[in-house]
Amino acid sequence: MPLNIDTSRALRTPDQLVALVRSVLDARPEDESRAVEWKSHFDDVTSPEASFVIARAILGLANRPVNVARSAFDGVGYVLVGVEPGSLHGQGVPDSAELHNAIRRYAGNSTALWDPRSIEVDGQQVLVVTVEAPRSGDRIALLNKSYQPSGRKPLVEEGTIFVRQPGATNRATRLDVEMLQDRLLEGTEVQAEAARRAERDHRLRELVGEVVGAATRWANAAEVLIMATSSDKWTQKDWIEWVNTDSGKAMAIDAQNMEDRTRSIRLLTDDPVLLAPLAQAKEVMKDGAVFEGLHASGSDSGESRALAYDRLKALRALFSQLEEAAAASLSH
Repeated sequence: MPLNIDTSRALRTPDQLVALVRSVLDARPEDESRAVEWKSHFDDVTSPEASFVIARAILGLANRPVNVARSAFDGVGYVLVGVEPGSLHGQGVPDSAELHNAIRRYAGNSTALWDPRSIEVDGQQVLVVTVEAPRSGDRIALLNKSYQPSGRKPLVEEGTIFVRQPGATNRATRLDVEMLQDRLLEGTEVQAEAARRAERDHRLRELVGEVVGAATRWANAAEVLIMATSSDKWTQKDWIEWVNTDSGKAMAIDAQNMEDRTRSIRLLTDDPVLLAPLAQAKEVMKDGAVFEGLHASGSDSGESRALAYDRLKALRALFSQLEEAAAASLSH
């Protein structure tokens, strides 16, 4: 059965690591998982034998599949020395620099990210090595230095690959190596996808800026035009002449830019936070109140112009909402 501890998050604080030690103490031998490995104790934790055993465990945890690792402790792994089910042996832990140097002989210092800490439990020191979660794109963690076991056991050569399995850390099989190659290549794919997202978000930020700018200029021009036509009703000739002025041409360009940029934004995203203000702005433009305010005359002209001003105010508010939403969702 699994360890009696919450595995939904990484354990970082001293209290959390003490709880991890106690959960191992209360466990059964078969409860050793792909996230936690324990060792009883060593006479000298900096000896070649102890350093190799700890380094092998670190490398095995670093070489786990990403999805497997994430199933417990946010992907973080743990090596505990000085405790096992039913026995709290304790482990003498030397100076931090001495311990790091001993383990680095075999674990290296470039791929697997690990951090040893001495945790006191019931008056005994337990060495807890935290191994950070593997990620897509990580290089394969290799044995940094050959190790010769005592007796007639074969040499464990530099570059050996270890992978953590349920209850054991073993040399990598062909399937393990293929998995690790895929994990490395996934990093390239993830980076490519991240680059595509970044490029898309950059373009969306540009488009939002352009559509907000065009809408603001158009609304300002429409407001000025409503005021300009409030005293005298413009004739068809007046409107034709105005359309051909620089102001009229600029207003037409801004209206076209609003439509074009809105269409481009819709092609790049389906995010309702961005699309909702655009859809509402389109409805404001379609209801005709702004244009009726431009052409208003007679007894109802004041009411028509007031309604037009309200619509322009609503239009500005919607594009301001769009700008704020884009700043929040595309800020990364």
